Amino acid sequence: MDYSGEECSIIAADSFAELNYRQKRALMCATDKNNALADKCEQMLIKSLGGGVYNKVKARFLSPEYRAKIYGWLSKRGIVCVTLKSSNYPSQLANIPTPPLVLYCRGSVNLLSGECFAIVGSRRTPAATASACKRIAGEVARQMAIVTGVADGGDTAAILGALPSGRVICVLPGGHDCVNTLSNAALIKQVEERGLVISEFSPATAVQRYMFTVRNRIIAGLSRGVLVVSAPLKSGALITAGYAADYGRDVFAFPHSLGVSAGEGCNNLIKNGAMLCQNTLDILSAFGLEYKTEPDKLTKEEQAVLSVLRANGESHIQFIASSVNLQIFQAVTILSALEIKGLAVRCGGNKYSAV
Repeated sequence: MDYSGEECSIIAADSFAELNYRQKRALMCATDKNNALADKCEQMLIKSLGGGVYNKVKARFLSPEYRAKIYGWLSKRGIVCVTLKSSNYPSQLANIPTPPLVLYCRGSVNLLSGECFAIVGSRRTPAATASACKRIAGEVARQMAIVTGVADGGDTAAILGALPSGRVICVLPGGHDCVNTLSNAALIKQVEERGLVISEFSPATAVQRYMFTVRNRIIAGLSRGVLVVSAPLKSGALITAGYAADYGRDVFAFPHSLGVSAGEGCNNLIKNGAMLCQNTLDILSAFGLEYKTEPDKLTKEEQAVLSVLRANGESHIQFIASSVNLQIFQAVTILSALEIKGLAVRCGGNKYSAV
């Protein structure tokens, strides 16, 4: 991968894990002879790092051998760097208060050049909510890439919905090496192959607690809007929604029944001005986009069972079967077909619900 001079400097500066965000930017300023603030930046670094440490960092930063080593190391790991000065750096992300200096990418980098929409949710997302999330993610992905995290629950449902289209971007809470420690590592590997996995951290960076919050600003920053499908009163998904609101993005939320702890945060978002989302049309219409989907082809029996579920809500298998004059084993077969089509979900206790 060939990088411009500016890109090379940003990649080199970002390789110093001992420097914080402000210090990395100051390092690039201090070593740029054409920058009027070079002396001021250098004095700031000497004061914060110490003269000896600064001189060592500066020498490595300017070393062609050091830079070549960094580029080779990244290339061997299959990492493509998109820097703040790269032509394909997402403009929406560039305009947030602290945009990442580098996006370390594996997969289809071209996804960064298109429209994006974020879908996030808690790890403890109810089954019916996860099924609805998966369906909506798949439909929205026909027009915008889905941006999400990598956790179980809502994030995973969003990934599964968008993955068949390849229009999915996962944002890691640490470096790319952390993928191997994730509970759904195999799924994230599929995203690397069919979509895009990104991080603002160098690949070998281990996950630390603060990185989840920092990561969430990227999910919001990349996207035109954010849908929160599930969230308790304290949730990383709510932090993402907060960033989205700060950045002027549209915030959507699934409504939840009373007493469902995984939905209390969503209901609060709606009370405070987030748009209530019940289907894909609620999202696309907010952006002036046409709802493009082909209706599922249902048999007469499937349509009858689905009508019962939609009319009565969560229903027991016996009630469903008797309502459409079917044997229980026949109803089970039809409900399984509806589950595969993403129109029904099993709720436990031999009960089902429409999505």
